[in-house]
This record gives sequence, structure tokens and C-alpha cells, in this order.
Amino acid sequence: MGGKTLAGIMAGCIVIGIAIPAVVLTASGHSLCSKLQVGLNEEFDLSIGQCVSITGENLEVRFKEVIGDSRCPRGVICVWEGKVTCTVELAKPGFLCRIVLTEPGLTDEYAKERWEEYEIAFHVTPYPESGEQIAKEAYRLHLIISKLPELTGIVSSIIAQPFAFEGEDVTIVGYYRGWDLLHEANMPPPVTRSDWVIKDSTGAMYISAHSEAKVPEGLKPDSFQDTGILVRVNGTVRVNEQEQVYMEAKSIERVS
Repeated sequence: MGGKTLAGIMAGCIVIGIAIPAVVLTASGHSLCSKLQVGLNEEFDLSIGQCVSITGENLEVRFKEVIGDSRCPRGVICVWEGKVTCTVELAKPGFLCRIVLTEPGLTDEYAKERWEEYEIAFHVTPYPESGEQIAKEAYRLHLIISKLPELTGIVSSIIAQPFAFEGEDVTIVGYYRGWDLLHEANMPPPVTRSDWVIKDSTGAMYISAHSEAKVPEGLKPDSFQDTGILVRVNGTVRVNEQEQVYMEAKSIERVS
């Protein structure tokens, strides 16, 4: 798949109706998607209108339509790269959600979008050629559905009992919040003004910018766009002279 980019606009979920059955059933009671099943992390493609069941996840994915395709044709000099935008329906029991996926032009790389606990890598083919119109039935949406790691639930315990954890090695999986951009840490940086914040399912705490491990390349501490990126941090809990708790990171890994 090569290097991947986080693409386009973040997909907003439009709930289609209320308490809709997640699967569309035939008269025999079988899902229309049941004949096509794939596993997590497995590459597959759909034509418009086609759907697939994700094995073991109680999740169905349907390629609904291509909204627009303005990608710059190959071999043509364009003012901008253009984009292709399509809609996908994601169904769970009692819930049907329609999201918009947008991929930039002039690339063969998969774009990425996140929905609930899943990451959706996607790529639309064929690519436009100069002077040729792509027929609706020719479009294919190539997909890889993977599951994001669950957030840890340890930060609130560390904050509540800092001296009980001092010197202990812990692992936190949470959202990268840069320089406390969402004001969740409730205290000033404990070591240096460049300290940054991680937020798990229970709370937010600082990671020292003087840590052995450094933030993965591409993550910017002043970027609100990066506050939705998941990271896994392993390190040692410390408490400063003002009794502020923080972590010295030994390893930092971007996981989404």
C-alpha cells in the first residue's frame, strides 16, 4: 500500500433514521451482504451498490455512490490536484450511518478515515484519463478495514495517586493533544513549556519534552488537526517538586 496519507475531510456520520436494523434482510432472513465476507486488515473492493460483511465484527459496509470526481487526469497539468468524493454506509445492529470519504487526486496511495473504533483505508479506481469519462459502473472502492487499539484507562489513577505510581513504568494509549490544546490537563507544563499532553479514556497528563523518546515525525504540538491522532507511550511516571505528575517517555508510537 506504500506510504499512506490522512485524507480529505473528516467524515461526519449522518444517522439514517432511528433504530434501523443494521442488516438488510431478504425474505429468507439472510443479509444481502452475507455472500461477501472479508476479515479485518484484508484488502477488498466494491462496486457501487455492493456491500460486504466484516467477519466477526457485526459490521457491514456498502459503497453507496460517487458524489463527484474532479481528480486531475494523468498527463495533464492542472491548477490543483482535484479530488474524488464518495459515500459509504456502515451498518451495525440498530444503527445505520452514512459517511463521506474524500481522496485527493494525483496519488495512488490509500487515504484514511476513522469511524468509531475502526480505521478505513480507501482508494478509488479507475484514475481519470484525459478526454475519457468514467462510467458509473466502472468505479471501484478499494478498502481495508482495521480496528484501532482501545484507549487505556490508567491516567486518572496516576493523577489521583501520583506517589503510588512514581518511578513505575506504564503504557498509555490515547489521543495526542499537543500543547494541551483542548485544556484537559488542568495544570501548567511540569518540566518545560514544550511538554505535551496525552488523553486516554479517563484523563489527560503531560509527557516531558525532555524525554528520551521524541514525538513521531509529522505530529505538531500546535495543530488542532493532530489532536485526533492516537499514540502509544511507554515511560516512567515522575513527580516534580510542585507535586505535578508527568511521564518521561521511553518510546512513542503513532497508532493511527
